[in-house]
Amino acid sequence: MYNVLLYNAKKAVKIIQSQGVLQGSKTVLSKIKKKNEIATSKKNVFNFYHYLLLESREAKLAYQPKNELKLSWFIPDFGIGSGGHLNIFRIIHLLEKISVKSDIFICGASQWGNPSSVKEIINKNFFPLESNVYIIEDKMDIKNEYDIAIATSWQTAYYVRAFEDCVKKVYFVQDFEPYFYPQGSAYSFAEQTYKFGFYGITAGDWLKEKLSAEYGMKCESFSFSYEKDLYIPHGKRDKDIQRVFFYSRPPTDRRGFELGIMALNEFCKKNPHVEIVMAGWDVSEYEIPFRHFNAGVVRIEELSNLYSQCDVSLILSFTNLSLLPLELMASGCPVVINQGRNNDWIDPHKELFIYVENDITEIAEVLDQVINKKINTQAMLENANDFLQNSSWEKEAEQIKNYIYKILGD
Repeated sequence: MYNVLLYNAKKAVKIIQSQGVLQGSKTVLSKIKKKNEIATSKKNVFNFYHYLLLESREAKLAYQPKNELKLSWFIPDFGIGSGGHLNIFRIIHLLEKISVKSDIFICGASQWGNPSSVKEIINKNFFPLESNVYIIEDKMDIKNEYDIAIATSWQTAYYVRAFEDCVKKVYFVQDFEPYFYPQGSAYSFAEQTYKFGFYGITAGDWLKEKLSAEYGMKCESFSFSYEKDLYIPHGKRDKDIQRVFFYSRPPTDRRGFELGIMALNEFCKKNPHVEIVMAGWDVSEYEIPFRHFNAGVVRIEELSNLYSQCDVSLILSFTNLSLLPLELMASGCPVVINQGRNNDWIDPHKELFIYVENDITEIAEVLDQVINKKINTQAMLENANDFLQNSSWEKEAEQIKNYIYKILGD
């Protein structure tokens, strides 16, 4: 109970710091009121999923070739530090630099208040954008026309399906979202969106292959890069201390927290001197018997330095690859990652990462081999450096722009 109260208090302080005392206090009070209403009223499935019944409409505009494109991005509300939103805003920002304009539509009410407050939050915490920001709460009421309407999550796909003032509809897919849920209603709602007939632009080849093969979607894919001014080797300050970095995020099932700490516990039985650095979430409520440092949620500006203090990292993902492995490698920290097409699509020759099965004993043994220098990670870091130097988010944004022209001409 204390941890929940402390978390909520910290969240309230962040909102007030971001929005100012007056607007921030209004937002906090609104959230408290909403929570109280939810606690004292019956759950209303019909209100919660109202967007599922938005009327489906075909795109009705004809394409008129011109030098400047105009896109509408339909996004869910976001929190500070959301990786998915960071990627969306990054692409919008880079597209603006190459004459592709965008507007942003938040589907459902925003915790950040009105559109101008939302825009300030985006500019301050993600990227400075020229885009107009709008909020769609209960009904579709959009007066503008666009070349492309883009869904960015399964919920927003229902809004895009109902939007007709565009030439084409696109699905910007960063992960296979049905896997976020057990088999049931939410899984089905998410899966259904891949049958809407949108053109997919996917984060990597695994999603492109999966959506094409299983749902008949036309897809193009872009690759990953990293922020080159943020992620660089910092050098280890205390070379006598060995550390393993573990991306620890218990609320996100696809990040394999339980598998990770079980494997790390076995590893630490043989290597009790090694410190496990755990970041991504405050794990103080968990029983962790081995030597560890609970870094919690770390500011993005401090991550690379933290990574550089570690001798190896353990990154588990059961859906699409995250950006962390590239950011860790760019910081000089080799990566152990679980085997699967969802993770190795970016590494076809298996020369960037060390791969393991989803097995407690195997993960512990491979970490032991790395820490005790039975696996040479230097060649791997050199391969990663070659890959990283040839990658850039600017290149991927240019690729996405080319896809958009291709889709418009299809």
